[in-house]
Amino acid sequence: MVATDFLTLKGKNDPLVVSALDYLVLLHKWAPGASYMPADLTDASGVLQAMGAGWFSSGEIQKKAGVELTPDTQSSAVEGYGSSGPRRTIVTAEGFTIDYFAQEWRKGNLEMWHNTDLSTTSATPGKGFHARKTSQLSIQYYSAIVIAYDGMPSAELYPWWMFGKVAVTKRAAMSGQQGAELGLPMTLTIYEDTEWGALYDFGVAGAGFDSIATDAGFLSAATSITVSPATTTLAVGGKLQLLVLDNNGFDRTAEATYVSGTPAKATVTSGGRISAVATGTSTVTVTLGALTPVTCAVTVS
Repeated sequence: MVATDFLTLKGKNDPLVVSALDYLVLLHKWAPGASYMPADLTDASGVLQAMGAGWFSSGEIQKKAGVELTPDTQSSAVEGYGSSGPRRTIVTAEGFTIDYFAQEWRKGNLEMWHNTDLSTTSATPGKGFHARKTSQLSIQYYSAIVIAYDGMPSAELYPWWMFGKVAVTKRAAMSGQQGAELGLPMTLTIYEDTEWGALYDFGVAGAGFDSIATDAGFLSAATSITVSPATTTLAVGGKLQLLVLDNNGFDRTAEATYVSGTPAKATVTSGGRISAVATGTSTVTVTLGALTPVTCAVTVS
């Protein structure tokens, strides 16, 4: 075994501490299989994509209440007469609930809190809307996506959860106190949609995850880099931005180091932008840590 120290063994990594600076809850009337669920929430640049038809947002969530995501595992112990502890533990049920406090009187929120269908309810000038709640034993099902926001502009983190089938199983009191909103607190219980094939999906999206994906254990450390283009011809005064990718497909342009072999012919910035200075050639060398350097051959005509 190789000697080490406590802190190295612990491997504390502050960027892996994720917070929810904001939350959004998206819902869709449920259909078996939930085919309307998006495959991805962001594009390859980490930019959030618009949702398809049928999705609606719960709007702002009360700050004090936040969003509580609660898994529940129930188990049963198999005991033997001669054993002091369980001989085996069998999981008998798995569940999940979402508790949140919708502040806004949107039609979707009101439908959920009242457990009623408002699809044919509309407003009229000066009279607003008039809905009726009847007693019913059935509940309405939805699909839900919960997205948290962390990070900073251009380096956003979006922890997310997708639930194929949910229903409101508890509606808490609507406060009528002065200084408080008439909010809509509710609990969503998750159900398994066998056609969708899961209890729920979860993950993290956003460009901010690229720099911590390896430390978080979701990528092997990069073993090589490539630069694009590897050769280029520019007119005097021309400019070109290099792109550096590692073998995992992640953009490492901002982290790489650039050196021009002949600055009198072509210069390069710390961000990988080449400027053609005078007729001739230069080789731009790109390095990233201890990985093998790569080059871009520049011809200035």
